[in-house]
Amino acid sequence: MLMCCALGVQQMQAQTISADSVTNTVTSSADTVPTREKVYKVNPWVELPAGFGGVLLFSTVALPALTRHAALNEQQALALNPADVNWFDRPVIFNDPAGYGKAMSRSDLFLNISVLSPAILGLDKRIRKDWFDLLGMYFMTHTVNQTLYTGLAFAFRRERPYTYNADVPVKSKVGDAKANSFYSGHAAVAAASTFFLAKVYTDYHHITGWRRILLYGAAAVPPSVVGYFRMEGGRHFRTDVMTGIVMGAATGIWCRNYTGSGTNIKASACHLITLHSRVD
Repeated sequence: MLMCCALGVQQMQAQTISADSVTNTVTSSADTVPTREKVYKVNPWVELPAGFGGVLLFSTVALPALTRHAALNEQQALALNPADVNWFDRPVIFNDPAGYGKAMSRSDLFLNISVLSPAILGLDKRIRKDWFDLLGMYFMTHTVNQTLYTGLAFAFRRERPYTYNADVPVKSKVGDAKANSFYSGHAAVAAASTFFLAKVYTDYHHITGWRRILLYGAAAVPPSVVGYFRMEGGRHFRTDVMTGIVMGAATGIWCRNYTGSGTNIKASACHLITLHSRVD
């Protein structure tokens, strides 16, 4: 879907390139950039190992610590009351447990698709020559995203919807990772990936206005599907998923978004720990 939108936007943009050339320094060829100017200033030798190390640290240290922190014992599980959950989130509690397994499998499928989706940037001749820079940026995006998720999930213990469900055996409600419902890390990871894709593509092709909104709208679909099946699987409430998508999208976009004018671009706060910025 993202690729179809991107190709459609690129075709429409090509039809108006003669008008845009009045105010832009882009050449008439869509596949060339004058003097090989880069869209981003990146130090991949710093960002790639730092980003990869951050993702690895999350997987091996932070996530296991979070699952232990989010443990429930039998007494805590038995004390949970659906009436204590707000009216907006409460319906998720009563999803049929028989559908949990299928929903989780579908959620994982769309999560994997989302995480791998930026690979389609390699089909664009203008973008793929900067693959090493973009790989470092992509790892840093997920490092920042996972750092935010870990901190907030530790701070806000929230029991998962299925722990309130009377049709779920008590033994399934006891143990690790039962109280880290807020917010959805799966939805956040998916959103960070697809919005990274949309942001990079629009930056390289100078897409603005409603065409950029169209691409961002397409980018919101995969994480929304992931979030929907996470709810169907009893793992997250509606507000968990909504927050996850917003956090992930913000990371995917704003880690490459800058302020300034002309070529005097200042990096955003997200890049105080990195060494790249956008150049125009």
